[in-house]
Amino acid sequence: MSQDELPYPWNKALLSISPGLLAAAGLVSADFSSRMLSGTLLLAAFLISAYWWNRRQLPAWSLMAAGMLASIGITMATGVIGGLAAILADGSARGLVLLVLLAAWVVLLWTSLRGRRVSPLVWILLAVIVLCQLAVRLKYFVLFGISWPVAGQWLNISLYAVVIALLLPFALGMLLATRHGRLATLFVVGMLYMSFQLLVDVNHKVSDQMGGTIGFTVYQIVIPLFFTVAAPLWFVRARSWRSRVSGMLALEGLTIILDLVVVGLSYDGALPAIIWISFIPYTISVLLTLGLTTLLYKDMQSA
Repeated sequence: MSQDELPYPWNKALLSISPGLLAAAGLVSADFSSRMLSGTLLLAAFLISAYWWNRRQLPAWSLMAAGMLASIGITMATGVIGGLAAILADGSARGLVLLVLLAAWVVLLWTSLRGRRVSPLVWILLAVIVLCQLAVRLKYFVLFGISWPVAGQWLNISLYAVVIALLLPFALGMLLATRHGRLATLFVVGMLYMSFQLLVDVNHKVSDQMGGTIGFTVYQIVIPLFFTVAAPLWFVRARSWRSRVSGMLALEGLTIILDLVVVGLSYDGALPAIIWISFIPYTISVLLTLGLTTLLYKDMQSA
């Protein structure tokens, strides 16, 4: 069982947010590039060093790096599965990838929660998270009309997004929570950042409007600085459980809202109102995932 207790001392707290500092420096990104490869190698070196330094066990302060690498790995794996399926089936493979992800999520959930008494609130929050992601893409019906093809796209993309971006990180983190308890939240933060930051440059509109300016550079630094440095640092340093969770959720929520507002404004007023409205359930779904994580992981270590 992990011996780490919260609040963390400063040395462990700073180690915990080291992957976030790499993200703020632009080295941890969802965009495939030489900088992304360099950041991935640095994350792997950090994780391997932590593993050997801690007598061949992952310390809790390395879990954010593990989450980021897990997200990168899953993205690559789903890409390979989807590519092979598309070649073999001669068409879109999103449905097959979704089935694989759903099966993996169910297995992880069953394995982690088997024999445990789970509060009905957990299932309610899971359902609300899925409903929020479905609500995010109701905009398809407004933008493209009501038809069976649009309905299929709405359901398929919504379920794919909620599983790979929210539910899978939560389920994978439960495997670590049995050893590290609430500190496994750092793993989920790492995974969520990699999926959340895909929105940082939607259709390259932000870089088209602001690229090369000081404002754009500040924007690229501030988003990961809040999401992967300030919020996790608050989480591991706060003295009370209520302050720890509320502070982290407030900082993460502020980051998401700031990012979405900048993305929206980069469209120079051309963004339809329905898309602005869709930002609300999206933000709620991410914060509910983090809230559910802290709620369930809190008691898993001692179970």
